[in-house]
Parts: sequence; structure tokens; C-alpha cells
Amino acid sequence: MRKIIILGLKLFLLAAVAGLALGLTNMVTSGAIAEQQVKAAEAARRAVLPNAQDFTQLTAPQELKDAFAGYDASGKLVGKTGTIVTKGYGGEIEITVGLDNDSVITGISVGGSSFSETAGLGARAKEAWFSEQYIGKSSPIAIKKDGGEIDAITSATITSRAVTKAVNSAVLALGGLTPPTEG
Repeated sequence: MRKIIILGLKLFLLAAVAGLALGLTNMVTSGAIAEQQVKAAEAARRAVLPNAQDFTQLTAPQELKDAFAGYDASGKLVGKTGTIVTKGYGGEIEITVGLDNDSVITGISVGGSSFSETAGLGARAKEAWFSEQYIGKSSPIAIKKDGGEIDAITSATITSRAVTKAVNSAVLALGGLTPPTEG
């Protein structure tokens, strides 16, 4: 009986030290992780709305995670961006969409911190060739398999459809926003 108690105490002590180490690591790295997520979101906005120099946050409709108005160096409104989260085959996909003032797509960025689509299949949604297909298009958009103009990723139709549906939803939500005309 005494051996069991000693083993239990040793196991408890080991678990307590490991838990303390994990908690301390989380505490130390959480700020840096949050900072990197903010930088990644800013980079995605700049990538999908390249003519914008400054961004002003807008009140995002409930479909969107966030929304921003983009302004050029002179303060003129050049478009809007919005981030939407959708369910793909492997989990959540975060998509940032850029629109010019005529609601034409200027770019999309696919990814997010919890992106977990299948490597070599759905993960190809992050590749430039896939995202570039959306540039210059207006909603509604569909993949070719569904009678549209976007090439689906081979063997990743669920991901392709999810991204396309989310882009359409983001364009619709952004189209309803009226940002101030000057930043």
C-alpha cells in the first residue's frame, strides 16, 4: 500500500511540474502568437487589396470575422476587405477577400491559423494558381464542375466548393457595407 502511495505522489508531482511548464510556456508565447496573427491578417489584407495603403476597421456583418475599408495614399477609398471562416473538408478555412469599389474581386487569401486541409489535396487551395482565378470576377461565382468558371482542385471538390461559397458570401456581405469615402 505504501508503494502505491509513493508512486501516486511521484506521478502527481511529475504531472504538476509538466502542467506548470506548459502553463508557463503558454503564458510566455501567447502574446507573440497573437502579434503574429495580427501581422498575418494585415498581410492578407494588403495582398488582396494591393492598391490600399491604409485600412480602417468597419463594423463587420455577422457573416464576416472582420471587415476593413482600404484607402490609397491620398485617402481615397479604393475598396474593402473582409475575412470569412468556412468549413472545408479538414476543418476551418479562413478566407480574406478584397473588393474594389465596383464589387470586383481584387484578390483572395486562403489559410488561417487553424487551416488543416489534406496536404497535397485541399491544402492546394493556398496556392496562387487557385486564388488568382477569382481576381477580376464578380459574385456569384461557381466552380466549373457546377457550371461556373473556377477550376476545382483535383480530388478536393469539397474544399473548392467551400472556398467558392465563402467568397460569394463575403462579396455579398461586403457589398452591403458603406464605408466612409475618406480615411
